[in-house]
Amino acid sequence: MGLSACHKKKHSSELTLPRANYDLVKMANGALVDAQVETNTSTNCALITAATPEDYRLHLTFHLTIPKPATSLAELAAATPELPQALPNLEEMIPSSAAGKKSASPFFTTLFENKTKSLQHHLSHLEQLFPRESLYDCQTILFLTHQKNGARALLVQAIMNVNADGSDGDRNIPLEKLSSCYQPQTNYRWPKATAHVNPNLSEIETQLTQARSSMTNIALTLDQKTKLQEQVSNKEQMLTELQRWSFLIGSADPFIVLPKFMLDSKNTESAAIGDYAVVLYQNTLYPAIIGDIGPSAKIGEASLRLCRAIDPRSGADHRPLSSPHVSYFIFPKSADASMAAPNYAHWSDRCHQLWNALGGSQTMTWHEWTNLEQPWL
Repeated sequence: MGLSACHKKKHSSELTLPRANYDLVKMANGALVDAQVETNTSTNCALITAATPEDYRLHLTFHLTIPKPATSLAELAAATPELPQALPNLEEMIPSSAAGKKSASPFFTTLFENKTKSLQHHLSHLEQLFPRESLYDCQTILFLTHQKNGARALLVQAIMNVNADGSDGDRNIPLEKLSSCYQPQTNYRWPKATAHVNPNLSEIETQLTQARSSMTNIALTLDQKTKLQEQVSNKEQMLTELQRWSFLIGSADPFIVLPKFMLDSKNTESAAIGDYAVVLYQNTLYPAIIGDIGPSAKIGEASLRLCRAIDPRSGADHRPLSSPHVSYFIFPKSADASMAAPNYAHWSDRCHQLWNALGGSQTMTWHEWTNLEQPWL
């Protein structure tokens, strides 16, 4: 889970309250609050009125405008100006509806349906609502098909948020745990090959011991005991996985994150963990893979390594792009037969092959990744 999945309220002053008798205020997440007080005169005195709940209440209606997906070349180029040059035959690869109009992938509709559900779920906790840039994080999702050779790709235009998850005991690479939501595992994983222990192992063992010790408290409520049991179970499972598997490292490996609904194997447009991807931003192509699963109501998350290649300032408090200017080309069914430790040269070769098959321009600059692994002392 990356930083975009762990948006937290920093402090109570994030809700900007009016200092005068204004009707409109703005929350820290970018939502405008149209505030008005309506009064009625009761036939009852204060004692009776105070005891009637509906006489003092807040009626909250959240107004949300769902954007249409970009489907024309002009709309796509508005977000990524170099896109028509990067993929000259893009327009003919966009599918058309029965009426002859260019149409987006159903994934776009699903994404905003999930956003709406999330807003409804958190409506009673205003501080947990989406920031505006996370709500409008996607310009389009298109399923492209090359008209001559049948090559396919999912094009996602989105923001770029930071993911620092992952760990690997076999490779000597320092971790950067940028968030309290940091997870030591990624969905892309392969069997451990050395006796070096995962750097998170000791911390998880300590947390498990503490949770088990807390379970012995006879004063626990049923709810507290249930939560502790879940915590113990999760930590036990995590320990088993860290002892058995190696994972991608957010600060070292170039990968992107997709919401789970885009990884449904029953859908012909779906991608899978390990599928290859090419990221386009400002005339540069970045080879990557799909390395993890993210929240179902957000998109546009990439590993810290990829984020810093685009913006070196990327970190806990800074994402590379807050507007959907990044184009992600995802190649369904392109994953290798089995997951293995990162081989950047191989990843780059595969991405070059897939990009060429799609008709991608040969004039774009390719970013080549270097290995950050240090020798064991």
